[in-house]
Amino acid sequence: MWNNKKRNPKKILAYLFALAILVLFLIIYVFPMVTGALTQTSLVEYGSIQILDEANCYFVREEKVVNAAASGAIQYYFEEGELVRKGTKVLDLVPAGGNYIVGDNSIISYYHDGLEEVFTPKTMSSLKKENIENLEISVKNIKRESAISGEPLYKIVDNSVWYVIFWVEPNRIVKYTKGNTVYLNLPLGQVKGTTYDIIDDQGKWLVILKFTRYYEDLPKLRNLKTEVVTSDYEGLMIANESITSYEGSPGVYVKDINGEYIFTPVSVITSDGNYSLVESSFYYKSVDGENVKVFTVDVYDEILNHPERK
Repeated sequence: MWNNKKRNPKKILAYLFALAILVLFLIIYVFPMVTGALTQTSLVEYGSIQILDEANCYFVREEKVVNAAASGAIQYYFEEGELVRKGTKVLDLVPAGGNYIVGDNSIISYYHDGLEEVFTPKTMSSLKKENIENLEISVKNIKRESAISGEPLYKIVDNSVWYVIFWVEPNRIVKYTKGNTVYLNLPLGQVKGTTYDIIDDQGKWLVILKFTRYYEDLPKLRNLKTEVVTSDYEGLMIANESITSYEGSPGVYVKDINGEYIFTPVSVITSDGNYSLVESSFYYKSVDGENVKVFTVDVYDEILNHPERK
């Protein structure tokens, strides 16, 4: 026989009440933590923004290729990239002999591309984009057991001062200012330098960067696509979605002690499209020819994320 029992209405209501509490808990606590969808404000904090430019770089340095005076087996005394002092013998050719002594303190390299006389500090300012881009660049390791007379054996490199050149479109040249500090992102790390020169090259701009920092793999590099950090700013960081305008002035809505949101003007230092760095505490603006002090946001101010929803 079927055992038909009536369900207890009180138990059903208790189950429904517990379920409602669970759903409410998920909505209030779990869902905002997972999605951030209910977050309305954020705190103003310090940050930094880097302005980057991608460049097809060519490396220029003082370097000299030493060729074999005769044929013979090679006996090396130094490894790639070692610093060799003036008057030191680099290698011997057996049995031909020869005078392979360094004239100045230099880095020894066995990487060769045949363009050592094209990319020189003396000629770099006159290089043309159309000519350089048509070059076939192939850097090879020429370290081997023997050499024939006239073949390249090694090269000596001045690693204390070197340059990078590249061309940019007119709309990108505003990122560069002669004398300003720049950073080059290389495979072994970032290297600090300066913008040495900016030259008009038939509608394009030839940019020359100068470096005085040691870089281990410099003798191996001739051409590399990489990033140049042209500016590195610090200040109070605000998401661009928090910035609005009032009577023609950019600003944000800051929460006061009463919980009200008050429009506060800001002065933008720079922006990367997603975030902006702004002045802290106050700034000056010109009003009718006079400099007027304007109070602005400060660190840890609570601002509205989406002022258009206010």
